[in-house]
Amino acid sequence: MKAITRSERNIAHRLIEEFMLAANESVASYLERKDVASLYRIHEKPDPKKVYEFENIAAAFGYSLGVGAIPVRRFSYTDQRRPGRGPGPRTRTGQRRQEIELPEDVPITPHMYQKLTQKIAGKPEERILSYLMLRSLKQARYSEQNAGHFALAAPTYTHFTSPIRRYPDLVVHRILKEVLRDSAEQQEGVVPVGAGTLSEKQGAWAQRSLQSPVVSRQEKQVLPWSKGSPKRAGYRDQHGSEARATPAQEGPVAPQVLHDIAEESSQAERRADDAERELMDWKKIKFMQERIGEEFEGLIISVTKFGLFVELKDLFIEGLVPLSSLTDDLYVYHDGSKQIIGERSKKTYTLGHTVRVLVDRIDRMQKKIQFALVEERPPRAQRRHRRA
Repeated sequence: MKAITRSERNIAHRLIEEFMLAANESVASYLERKDVASLYRIHEKPDPKKVYEFENIAAAFGYSLGVGAIPVRRFSYTDQRRPGRGPGPRTRTGQRRQEIELPEDVPITPHMYQKLTQKIAGKPEERILSYLMLRSLKQARYSEQNAGHFALAAPTYTHFTSPIRRYPDLVVHRILKEVLRDSAEQQEGVVPVGAGTLSEKQGAWAQRSLQSPVVSRQEKQVLPWSKGSPKRAGYRDQHGSEARATPAQEGPVAPQVLHDIAEESSQAERRADDAERELMDWKKIKFMQERIGEEFEGLIISVTKFGLFVELKDLFIEGLVPLSSLTDDLYVYHDGSKQIIGERSKKTYTLGHTVRVLVDRIDRMQKKIQFALVEERPPRAQRRHRRA
């Protein structure tokens, strides 16, 4: 490896992305209008607690999502583990009482995220707020029930454009082809989709679905699909709980089979992401191995009770500055403000601050990099004044 650079994303990339989004939405909407059971790519609304935490951090930078005052419920409990330690109110027996805040439902919309993204574009705090914004969102997943795609602001969405590299896209392709063979468009000669009628293909489709490795032997049931077949009602998932109410649907694949495919595909996607992340971490460790002792500019992207996580500018490599390595003062982590503050000097380390770090050590087994903060040197004139 010679360098790490930001991948290029120009107008051609964005144009193709728009085509792909349009195709995915069109196919999902078409199958939904046909009342056909299918796979959807869903992205649910963010958790209120995550939105509340992000709103507090964004407020420190002078920004807001525009959700207004968030209603919060406060709870208190007694810490039975360490009755005599830590600040805060205590009971008569000396046990420490802790208070937590849990936000209620937040009226968040994709438009609020979009407006904030436009406001911070090109600003120094864009990198950190964009990073935290993504962390406040849930992960997208596959489902046989359409819950919409929050991040894309799309009421109906699926994955259709990559059947040679994603299994859900292949499933949607197969469902669409079966539907088109018996559709009004095909009867009018508008959509040439190959020979064979729907009734001739039902057996083959059912057989392929039954042979799918993601379907257990106890759940190998595919309902016959035709215009006269009864529509399937709600079903129970693997935990025995009733699924969310959805419009009755019919199709080449039963909803229960689609449910299993969606669950396995979502899990496989997580495993693939983890494998990719592990490979990238290994590459970054190898790249930084020969740079121990070198200094870099970095951005504080996370503050925890055990130290600062710093991302190197331009290299996108993350490492930890342990709290124990800050020896010029006694530093304490403040959970409310997400800051580390020195008791005597009041020096503060917070999210979004730029710091200069030195590559201290690398743990190749755990794939972790440890940084050390480089002490800021005062200007030459100031140093002369101190000597005098």
